[in-house]
Amino acid sequence: MKTVNFAILGCGKIGTRHAEKMRGLDYVRLVAVCDVVPERANELALRHVCRAYTSLDELLKDPEVDFVNICTPSGLHPEHAITSLKGGKHVLCEKPMALTVADAMAMVQTAKAANRLLYIIKQNRYNPPIKLVNQLLADGKLGAPIMCAVNMYWNRNDAYYASDPWRGTLALDGGTIYTQASHFVDLMLHFMGPPKTVYARMGTMNHEIEIEDTGTIVTEFQNGAFGSMNYTTCATKKNFEGSITLFFTKGTIKIGGEYINTIEHFAVEGIDGYQLEEAAASANDYGTYRGSMSNHHEVFQDILRHMNDEGYNGSLVYDREGIETIRFIEGALASARTGGVIDLSAPLKLPKVRLPKATRQPATQA
Repeated sequence: MKTVNFAILGCGKIGTRHAEKMRGLDYVRLVAVCDVVPERANELALRHVCRAYTSLDELLKDPEVDFVNICTPSGLHPEHAITSLKGGKHVLCEKPMALTVADAMAMVQTAKAANRLLYIIKQNRYNPPIKLVNQLLADGKLGAPIMCAVNMYWNRNDAYYASDPWRGTLALDGGTIYTQASHFVDLMLHFMGPPKTVYARMGTMNHEIEIEDTGTIVTEFQNGAFGSMNYTTCATKKNFEGSITLFFTKGTIKIGGEYINTIEHFAVEGIDGYQLEEAAASANDYGTYRGSMSNHHEVFQDILRHMNDEGYNGSLVYDREGIETIRFIEGALASARTGGVIDLSAPLKLPKVRLPKATRQPATQA
């Protein structure tokens, strides 16, 4: 099996977590890190015995680098991804892919022109309960979708927003719906299909920041199903729920816990119970707050399998799914600004991007 060499751009909390999750993986190698703050880059490089750069241009000259992991502030993702793709590297971009559909489309178009691969990090797709539902859908056990209800009740205190100057800003953070809730948007669209309309109300309720910290969303999907989503970072003291409840014609399942990591309700016709393949990973612990699940190692392993033409389990996120999430969020933000219902029914027209030879396995049933 061919080893895949990664470089991390951005040595903050999430970049550090990427490095930690690569350690010990067979055929996955961290060869370089890069940050505009030399101390950050040097410290992470020393810890993981790799090269340190303070310039993306210099990093891109490194012939050993196959992939650049974009772990910089959200508003910089398009610029850094496009530069890396033009520099001949494949890109693994942290969520959110971008803060506008136009920027996300530019990333995909650049990947096509450069004949490079572009993946988006959505590590919650690897949570065992999520994989269980994927399998049930692939096997046709759940029937047709009826409705879903998504709740994200999390805490981000003042220390979180003060920890980096970009947090809570419109230009570089974009919004709670991008930085925290985009995981939930991704899963909702992943299970329910493309949206038809979206209506949203949002507000900044309990933080002195430029972005919203609370929102409620109602959507209709193109298959006729309905969905609702409530999210906030105003929960007192700690996170207490991250859930998605799915209603299909043959089954009802609630994936809950703090981080969509446990089965709280399971009722499926013809099935008496369920068995998860493995224990759920722990959440990312950043000291003053806890993030989503720490499944990044599974993303790296899936990329490794895909790059070696060995297939993968349907959880990797490519261009279309990445852009669909951004389009939904952009529509929700527009609805919150205007007070109207936003039409999302027009199909996305994307350039075809080169993929490894392995055939993608559909994660959901048409």
